Amino acid sequence: MKLTLLLPGLLWLDGHDGADVCKGLQLPALQRLLGQGERAAKPATLSELLTAPWRGSAAGLARLRARAAGLPAERGDWLLADPVHVRVDRDRALLADIGVMSLSQAEAETLADAANRHFADDGWRIHPLEPGRWLLQLDAPAAASFSPLPDVVGEDINEHLPQGERGLDWSRLLNELQMLLYAHPLNDEREARGELGVNSLWLWGGGVEPGWRAPAEQVFADEDWLGWIAAEAGEPCLPAPYDFAGFIDQAGGRDSLLALDALQAAAQYRDAWGWRETLQRLERDWFAPLLQALRQGRIDSLALRAHGPGGLELKVSRNDLWKFWKRPLPLSALY
Repeated sequence: MKLTLLLPGLLWLDGHDGADVCKGLQLPALQRLLGQGERAAKPATLSELLTAPWRGSAAGLARLRARAAGLPAERGDWLLADPVHVRVDRDRALLADIGVMSLSQAEAETLADAANRHFADDGWRIHPLEPGRWLLQLDAPAAASFSPLPDVVGEDINEHLPQGERGLDWSRLLNELQMLLYAHPLNDEREARGELGVNSLWLWGGGVEPGWRAPAEQVFADEDWLGWIAAEAGEPCLPAPYDFAGFIDQAGGRDSLLALDALQAAAQYRDAWGWRETLQRLERDWFAPLLQALRQGRIDSLALRAHGPGGLELKVSRNDLWKFWKRPLPLSALY
């Protein structure tokens, strides 16, 4: 059995203080895997990490979702338009996604209706299919490129402005949208309850579907849009198990791709304590039993991939574990 493990958030995203954040972490199984496997630098954004095994990208997700929802996907242009909260912090504007907000379907429809009325003359039609996943239908081509939302969460949006022929037009429209949402009474009510306001939409997933192909016999992932890709590729996508024992039972010896996002949010939002605590849980529930399974031959090979400017790919086989001259490598040594 071959296991490809995508582990977003394994590497602290700010390399300049990564070693300090890792200081004192005791992760013996992970350290042995890092030290005895073959490592290669592989910088990647989060969306690139998650879509590369499918031999595609995040392009075309909006049209794919529209088709699945029974909307006229071949008519006009389509973008995902996900509700977000943007917080100004000195000279930056940091983005938070639905993962840290509680938004009801009724609230989503109220805000979408307001935006639809305001931008009707611009050829917009927003479809709030779910509280956290909206679609924007356009009469004319967007003629711009947009950063995938997973790559922007916790980051400065000023580094991810729309690009392309109409990039500046879209920046203007989004500023107008932000002012509309900021002033909406619903957001006043949310803030009075101590909840984050929905003060912007993040546009992404436009373009043409790249023709995704199934990367393994079995796929485990929790990201909803990875499930869309899997369905398009004709591959079942199961929820990621909580621990390795659950995974090995469900995998049944079949080659598998597992996207394990337990570290992702803590890394994106720079929650150092949460990140360290989750790493220690993963050491117990995943890395230690995974190392044991490699030793026993229940897993023939592991390919572990992590994203970020210091992204890497680690390949480990059972034979690698006999290389006694290769010492365990602390996570802090990667920075």
